[in-house]
Amino acid sequence: MLWSLLRRYSLKLTFALTLLIGLQFPHFLGQYETRLDAHYIESKAQLNQYQKLADLFFNGDLNELVKKHKNSDIALFKAETKIIEALVNRTEFLKQQIDKLEGPIYQRYAFLISQVNAPLFIETQQNYEANIVLNQQAIIVGLTIATIMTLLLELLFILLPFTLKKIIVSRQQKSIN
Repeated sequence: MLWSLLRRYSLKLTFALTLLIGLQFPHFLGQYETRLDAHYIESKAQLNQYQKLADLFFNGDLNELVKKHKNSDIALFKAETKIIEALVNRTEFLKQQIDKLEGPIYQRYAFLISQVNAPLFIETQQNYEANIVLNQQAIIVGLTIATIMTLLLELLFILLPFTLKKIIVSRQQKSIN
């Protein structure tokens, strides 16, 4: 009786909590994409300042600008080479991240999950404001996650008695020997 009650309420609670968490995924993904776009726009704007110099002096070739800085006798320009290269790399990296988020929804979520330890994910998580938007995507994601987690818990409840019986029988056999 107690086991049945515990099982029933655990399943209901698991479904409700994972549904609420699942409903947050589309909104979190949206905030992540917005933050990523903002970083890209900022990086691109900074890089455009150097691109204007390259347009003016090197027929638009940013690599020539970098090479000129690198080969300069002035320490300031040599040091600036690292800044320009880092900015180019950052802009390219952010563009690649944006491109990875333009695929089908399942690929976008898989990519988001792969970024859990990335600084931008952590920044989004720290500034995240929970908001349940009940659109089709949020409902599908929420119900999918809730159903999977509830089924996993149900499977655990089914397997737990068998596992406990094996442990008890194993201990009884050891105590007899």
